[in-house]
Amino acid sequence: MFSKIKYLILIALFINACDTPKVDFSSNETNISGIKLDIGCLIGQPYGIVYLDPLLLFLDPYDNQFVTVFDAKNKQFVRRFLSQGQGPGEVATLPLRLYVSYCDKKIGIFQPQIACLNIYDPDEIIENSNIITPERVCFTEKPDKPQYVRKIKNGYIGIGPFEDGRFRLYDSIGNVVSSFGKYPFRGEEMDGFGSYTVYQGYICSDTDGNSFVMGSAYCDNLEFYRIVDGEAVLIKRYESYDAKAIFYGNAIRIDDNCIMNYRDAYGGKYCYMLHSGKTHKEGKYGGRRILVFDWDGNYIKSYKADIDIYFFCVDEENNILYASVRDQNDETGGGFNIFQFNL
Repeated sequence: MFSKIKYLILIALFINACDTPKVDFSSNETNISGIKLDIGCLIGQPYGIVYLDPLLLFLDPYDNQFVTVFDAKNKQFVRRFLSQGQGPGEVATLPLRLYVSYCDKKIGIFQPQIACLNIYDPDEIIENSNIITPERVCFTEKPDKPQYVRKIKNGYIGIGPFEDGRFRLYDSIGNVVSSFGKYPFRGEEMDGFGSYTVYQGYICSDTDGNSFVMGSAYCDNLEFYRIVDGEAVLIKRYESYDAKAIFYGNAIRIDDNCIMNYRDAYGGKYCYMLHSGKTHKEGKYGGRRILVFDWDGNYIKSYKADIDIYFFCVDEENNILYASVRDQNDETGGGFNIFQFNL
C-alpha cells in the first residue's frame, strides 16, 4: 500500500515538473533601499553571508581571519575566527563556501578543494574565544568532488563536475547514496567540469531539509526538488537551458553576451534567488532582483534593490535582508559594505 501511494506521489510530481511555467518575475515587485551597517571592524570583500538568530556571519579574507561574526540584534561586532593553515581548527585550502542549516541550527563552512565540511555550533562561536574545533564531514568517496554541498534531512545534497549525474545525495557521514540528473541537455560533447560550468549554479534547502532548489548561473534554469523516501524528485522547473557558451572540444568559454542569471540562493521558510540579468561582459557578479518562491516552486513576489547585491541572507522573523554590496564611495571599486534592507 505504501509503495502504491509513493508511486502516485511521484507520478503527480513528475507531471507537474514537466509543465514548464512561463512567469513574469517582475510582477508583484517591491522596490527596496538599504542602509549601511556599522560592523565595527574593517571589511575586505565578503563572498558569502548567512543569518542564524542573532548572528550575522560572512566570509571575508581579511587579516587571515576568514569569518566575521556580527550580532545583528544588538548591532555589535562579536569576533573574527578561522585561519588558513594545518593546525587545529584551521582550514587547509581556499576558497570557502558558507551556509546555514536551519534544520539542525548549525553553520557549515565547506572546502571544495578537499571536499570537507566544517560544522559549527553557533553557541560555541559566541562563547569560545579560543580555537574552535568543529565537527567534520568529508565527501571523498569518489574522486570527482562536490563544489557545493547543503544540508538536507538525514544527509546532504551536492553539485559539482560529476561524470555520473548532475547531483549527488550523501548520507550524514559523506558517503554517496545516489546520483541523479543527466548531462548534457542539448547534445554538447562536454566533460563533467564543462557541464557543471555551464548548467550549474547555486543551491539552497528549506528549514526542514525536505526540499532544495538549484538555480543556474549561465542559463535561466531553475529547478525545485523534494526528497521523497530518500530519493530526490523534480517537482517544478523554470528553464530554457539557453546558455550562450562557446565550445572548443571539451573546453568552454562563456560568451560575452550571455545573460547572467542566478548569482546566489538562500533558503528558509521560502526560497530566495538573487537574479542578475547582466551580460557576462558587464560583470560576472551582482544583481538587484531577489525572487521569492514557496517550496512547491510557485513564484510569490520579488524585491528590487537600488544597489547591486553580491551575496545575501534573510532574517524572515524580522523581515530583513542583509547583503554585501560594493561601496560606491570607494574610488578603487574594490571596497564592500554590509547593507540592511527592510522588506
